[in-house]
Parts: sequence; C-alpha cells; structure tokens
Amino acid sequence: MEPEEEEKLKVFRAAVEADPVAVFEQLADLRRDGFDPVAEGLIPGNPVTKKVKSADRWAGQQVENAKAAGDDWLDGVKNPSRDPIAAALDSEDKWEDRLKEAIKDKKWSKNLKKSSHAEIVKIASALGTGVYTGAFDARKDKIERVVKEIQPLSQAVSDTIQGMPNKTDADREKRLLMARKLMIKVGKKRAGVPETPSV
Repeated sequence: MEPEEEEKLKVFRAAVEADPVAVFEQLADLRRDGFDPVAEGLIPGNPVTKKVKSADRWAGQQVENAKAAGDDWLDGVKNPSRDPIAAALDSEDKWEDRLKEAIKDKKWSKNLKKSSHAEIVKIASALGTGVYTGAFDARKDKIERVVKEIQPLSQAVSDTIQGMPNKTDADREKRLLMARKLMIKVGKKRAGVPETPSV
C-alpha cells in the first residue's frame, strides 16, 4: 500500500473508531447522492472497503431465490413452528410500539414517495388479472365468514335508520349522520372494542 493510502487508512479507522454512526451517515449520504467515496479519494481502497454486491446482482438473486423457495414457503404456511395467530397476539405490544415509532418517523409517507403509479401499473400488468381474481376465489370462506358477521349488524343499522323520520332535509341529514355513527359501532362490535359509556 502506498504511504498516502496508509495515512488515509489510519485517518479513516480513527474516524470510525471515534464515531461509527457519523461515518456511516456521511458515507450513506454520499452514496445516495451518486458519489463513490473510494473513487472520490475520500476513503482508502482495499483492504478497508469490501464491495457489497451490485444492486442489479443483489436484486436479481433476491427474486430468483424467492421464486425457488415457493414450495418451502407453502410448506411453512402449512406446518408453522408455532401458531401464527397466537404468535401475532403475543407480540401485540411490540407491534404497537413499532407502529407508534413508524407514525412518529413518518415512514408511511416517506416510503410511499419512493414509489410511483407507473411502478404499480408495471407490477399489476406483469402479474395479470388472475392474481386479483384468484385471490378472491382463495378467500371465499373468509369472505363468507366476514359477511355473516357484518350482515345482521348492517341490517340492524338499516332497521334503525328506517325507523327515523324522513320528511324534511333536517330529518335526512340526521339519518345520514346516524348511519355513519352506527357503522362505526358495527366496526367496533366486530373488533370487540368495548363501548365507551355516554356522559
């Protein structure tokens, strides 16, 4: 290694030792903006910088590996190491904490801005309509279960609204507002959310 590179290596290692997070942030910002810190002479070349796979190679391997693991995925769904519903319920506190953190950090909007309508159309076109229609065929039993829960509650909403006066615009406005209020109650009843007592 050239003396200049050795000196650069010492400086770089000292910076990493002092504050690795700050070094990471600076390097990540440079690479995100299209700058190669090695090519720019900001950090030494080998042996410090081991190359990560190129984005094209990495993404290609992800896709091919996922496709090859289809049978393993289905076997895992059929034979989980533990009940997935129980596991999800056991980790409700973790889910809530991560959701609060995601909301605070605005992850939803930040990640949405990385996508585009054109990307959505390209994926949907590649998958074809069978993915959409087939999903409903596969969920027929679940859809029937949900509708059987909702139907009697929706009928109760309808019966209640039909019993309200309907002569004036004010009457009709009250009916609309009550329909909304009662449908919110339907959602809470289905979720098992306890009613808040009226004050």
